Amino acid sequence: MANYAVGDIQGCFEEFEKGLKKINFDETKDYLWLSGDLVNRGPDSLKTLKKIYELRSRVHIVLGNHDLHFLARYFSNRKKHKNDTLDELLLNSDCKKFANFLIKQPFFFSKKINLKNGLKKNFLMVHAGLPHNLSYKECIRLNKMAQEFIQENPKKNLKKIFFHHRRTNFKIISMKDKLSFFINVLTRIRICDRNGKILFSFKKGLKDLPYNYLPWFKFKIAAMKGDKYLIFGHWAALNGKTRKKNIIGLDTGCVWGNKLTFLRLEDQKKFTVKSA
Repeated sequence: MANYAVGDIQGCFEEFEKGLKKINFDETKDYLWLSGDLVNRGPDSLKTLKKIYELRSRVHIVLGNHDLHFLARYFSNRKKHKNDTLDELLLNSDCKKFANFLIKQPFFFSKKINLKNGLKKNFLMVHAGLPHNLSYKECIRLNKMAQEFIQENPKKNLKKIFFHHRRTNFKIISMKDKLSFFINVLTRIRICDRNGKILFSFKKGLKDLPYNYLPWFKFKIAAMKGDKYLIFGHWAALNGKTRKKNIIGLDTGCVWGNKLTFLRLEDQKKFTVKSA
């Protein structure tokens, strides 16, 4: 049995399927960890979700910002973006089944893995990153509440999440505000300052960091106390490089013409497929 994590697929079904063959994925024994952004911008979101749904008993997923965008388009009639490639998926007769499946997925996932060196490590997975002040237990609690929040009223609460989408700071008055902020952080964070202020609009690489801002993973992350590993996607400009042994980036820009990366968690061996 092996656990394989893969970065942002974004509808790049051809590369995803090649990757599954390259790692000899055994759906009776292995597990697949998907770090979010399963759909959109790539050419085959529908085929990608069909395959993931087929493998659902062997898949661990965290939602990404593009997955939320798809859910918002389906449940709350969010406007189509000019770079969207979701129409085929949204018009398919199975779209409701896939949307109901995705909306039940978490934003934060963790599981203990037996490494090949005999040690047992707790691996955490998020799409974008973590705020440095939240403990592991707080992440577990807020994730559960966040899942319940979007499931109880998808039409209304997905709109609330995207209402805060462009805002760097906003007043957290209610628990719903806190959950909306938590979801935005886990699906969109790249950089922040020492006080935890997040610049959500930043999408460039490390050479273009604005004054007083650093990548979120450069700070001490409270949730990682106790020698944990963390895997994430979202930030293609990093090309997977964090210079942190226990924080591993998996978005290597397949949808932008680079490659799709799979990581075997037991020994951290990487397998890549060039973008088609």
